[in-house]
Amino acid sequence: MKTPFLFLALLSLVFLLGACSASNCTSVTVRRSGNLATGRKPADAATTTLCTDKTDYNKGDTVHITFSVKNLLDEQIVLDGGEQPVMDLCVSYAPCLSHYQADIAQLTRLELAPGQSYTIQWDWPPPNVDMNKSVEPSTNAADVRGQWISFDKQLGTMSVGFAYGPRRLAP
Repeated sequence: MKTPFLFLALLSLVFLLGACSASNCTSVTVRRSGNLATGRKPADAATTTLCTDKTDYNKGDTVHITFSVKNLLDEQIVLDGGEQPVMDLCVSYAPCLSHYQADIAQLTRLELAPGQSYTIQWDWPPPNVDMNKSVEPSTNAADVRGQWISFDKQLGTMSVGFAYGPRRLAP
């Protein structure tokens, strides 16, 4: 009788540990519109993917964030932010990655060949982050926003949420 119980306990532990270490991602595909005058057909143009390495963190843990843009077309696309970064990461209301890294702030134009992707990464929180502005105190939740300038010069945004510290119920 102990063998089935031990097996079920081990199986539950494996499932629980697997769920805790799962990545937390979201993706968005941007479509290029068609053009009747030129015969260009509508097509998926780019996919953006935003991930944190987990969904739940203990206070003091580092959140590993990745943000990628991939060209899905069979032609080059150009992401042009003008004065703005072409890709950026923000966590709640704290300063964005471009505030901390000059190379991200200066990445205002990005050319992607067919099938090429570009990824930025951030280990959060950096020093001097005001955690009271970054993590919702009533629930210990925060949002990562990925922002990018699309090939059509429109601003795109996507987000994933995570818990930072013990989960709390909303008041």
